[in-house]
Amino acid sequence: MELIIAVEEIARRLGLPTPLPDDTRQHIETAVEDAQETLVAHLGRPLLPVQYTESGVLAGAHGWVLGHGPVIAVISAVLDAGPSPVTSFGQPTYTVTYTAGIDARTDPETAPLRLWVRATACHHPLLADVPARKRRIASASVEGQSVTYDTASEPPVLLAPPDLATTDRWRLRGRRVHQAPVRPNPPGLTIPGGR
Repeated sequence: MELIIAVEEIARRLGLPTPLPDDTRQHIETAVEDAQETLVAHLGRPLLPVQYTESGVLAGAHGWVLGHGPVIAVISAVLDAGPSPVTSFGQPTYTVTYTAGIDARTDPETAPLRLWVRATACHHPLLADVPARKRRIASASVEGQSVTYDTASEPPVLLAPPDLATTDRWRLRGRRVHQAPVRPNPPGLTIPGGR
């Protein structure tokens, strides 16, 4: 998965020195991937532009009538081949290849998505032992088994992850998941050996 946030950016926010050891880099990558997957599932769309190819596309008065948006660029439009590349209205149809979607890595308007991924990744359980999330120990007693934490020099406060609802502006509308209830066969209507 392509990351929309650089690993070094998360490391800097967590107070980790660079270059990062391989295991720390993998932990940060996993944290960012988990945050991105959660956001993709919530939005119902990828965070980076995707290339699509659609056949049977009509040219509208204001451009192509395409199934995905926002359209970033039309790469090619080829007249459909076959017995009837013309619709019932007499208009030809095309196979259009284009890129569409949001670009959460570089688009300034998608800064709230990057903020959400960044803050959520910083609070991932794999990164619980980084300096910015550790409390500093002032004193420890072995026999009494007590620990006193230094309250005078608190670690830097990490930005808490914002509510996932703050990203709803980019969420696909009208997307519903429905599963019909399972209805058992009434007695007497079951065919032996069948379902």
